[in-house]
Amino acid sequence: MNHEPTPADAELRLRAQERLSEQRRALASGEHHLDNPQRLLHELQVHQIELQLQNEQLEAARAWIEAALASYTELFDFAPVPYFTLDRVGKIAELNLAAARLLGIERARVIDKRLGVFVAESDRSRLAACLKSLFATMSDAHCEVVIVAKDGARRTVEVRTTLSNNGEACRAVVIDVSARSAAGEQMRRQAQVFARAPDAMFISDQQGVISDVNNAFGALTGYAPEEVLGQHQGLLRGAEQAPGLDQDIMLSLALHGRWRGAVWLRRRDGELVRLTQQIDSAPPETGEQGWVGRFSQGD
Repeated sequence: MNHEPTPADAELRLRAQERLSEQRRALASGEHHLDNPQRLLHELQVHQIELQLQNEQLEAARAWIEAALASYTELFDFAPVPYFTLDRVGKIAELNLAAARLLGIERARVIDKRLGVFVAESDRSRLAACLKSLFATMSDAHCEVVIVAKDGARRTVEVRTTLSNNGEACRAVVIDVSARSAAGEQMRRQAQVFARAPDAMFISDQQGVISDVNNAFGALTGYAPEEVLGQHQGLLRGAEQAPGLDQDIMLSLALHGRWRGAVWLRRRDGELVRLTQQIDSAPPETGEQGWVGRFSQGD
């Protein structure tokens, strides 16, 4: 097989040429090996040492390759994140121990099965589209699917794929995002509860600037969302508030994380309405604590 000469090849060739020149000079001077046993012995000894040196180099190279392979195998097998090697249709060629644990089945029983078999039926088309995009564009692709283990356990995962060197297979790393997905679902449910709550509600930052209102807010105050978003909640206050009310609210929020009391709400048309307002500290979502305000009739 043709290959580019290496520096080692060039060195051996140079040494061979030098030796051939020596032999030719010996023949010309009548010192042929057959007529000079000492020279012949010397040449054989030199050649033996060269072979020993080459053998040592080969042994060192083999030891390095074996160590590198063992290191790669250990890294692949015992990595905490599931890894797969897949072909174009998602058939599993390799997987590590974490991947086998994710699927809940021995590695030997997974080889040559399609990863899609372990994906929720509603998500299989998403995985297929991800692989198709990877091989068509030769650019990394990812998707979020639900993995269903052998025991029925379900995990929401993100599958990130990258093309292998030969272009006929791909490497896939699978990241469990169940907690993130559950948190996102909880936030969606909370947003729905907020939007559909019967009491008028708003969300503001610590400075009292309104960032969101629910559906009932407009019905009670007469303000459209775009009229109050970015405005201070003082917009809703009537002049008849009790003295020191803001200080009382801030102190209660600082000590207890909530405040509840009677306030005068000023509607958009200027009408004043006596209501009970409750303010609770909202969990920080962007690194800053906020408020959730709620207006209700009476105590």
